[in-house]
Amino acid sequence: MFGYVIANFEKLTIEEKQHYQACYCGLCKALKNQCGAISRITLTYDMTFLVLFLTALYKPNTAIKSGRCLTHPFKPRQYWKNEITDYAADMNLLLAYYNLLDNWIDDRKVLSLWKAKLFQKQYQRIAVQYPKQYAVIDNCLNELSELEKSGELNPDISADCFGRLMGEIFVWQEDESAKKLRAFGKALGKFIYILDACLDLKDDIKKERYNPLVAISSANFKDILNLLMGECIEKYKLLPILQDKNLIDNILYSGIWTRYEVEKRKQTKEPLSDNQRPL
Repeated sequence: MFGYVIANFEKLTIEEKQHYQACYCGLCKALKNQCGAISRITLTYDMTFLVLFLTALYKPNTAIKSGRCLTHPFKPRQYWKNEITDYAADMNLLLAYYNLLDNWIDDRKVLSLWKAKLFQKQYQRIAVQYPKQYAVIDNCLNELSELEKSGELNPDISADCFGRLMGEIFVWQEDESAKKLRAFGKALGKFIYILDACLDLKDDIKKERYNPLVAISSANFKDILNLLMGECIEKYKLLPILQDKNLIDNILYSGIWTRYEVEKRKQTKEPLSDNQRPL
């Protein structure tokens, strides 16, 4: 369930693209510093959005630095450094660890199990450092596993479970914004869960894997997704976010639909522009 919360690059200015890239690179640097260089293979735009969103809300002291890396060895790139990049790096690795284990359990992917073992020490550190987030994530994923085993076909139940998981990740600290952040994260998580199930449906049916949408007509998917995203936007509007608002709006109103639109264009065999191709 990764790779959905991204920007629509076609609609960003050059400056916004550079700003977004600096946020992404900041998370990559934080992963290296927090969890070791190999952890950068788990980097996602989803947690980049977490950095962008929480930084816009809390406005922590943010250093804009410049440096080279293995991916970009010749030209220095700007990157962010603040408390939230470190937090998001830990949440990124925690979710990646569980996702790798899930790949092993579902499809017996030995490589995923091997990668998970590489991150086990950092996973244990994060569980101690963030006990509340760890407990909620672990409980929700165990609950999701039980729902899958039981073949639960009410998508609201499983989506709500994943929503609670995402809601807790957005609560960087317990303060006056925590309740609204938890509600926003939950709404976003429910949308992501149903979108992922929608895009995986054909493959899941073919491979006889669990999918809560098997009993729902595909004609209703877009309506369901629109309702879920509408709820997410309403929760977003309750938060006092002005910094980077154009970029955050781009992600929530447009970018988050990118993979859905790519899949629909594949089905109708419409040509894709370079910026619409999967990342």
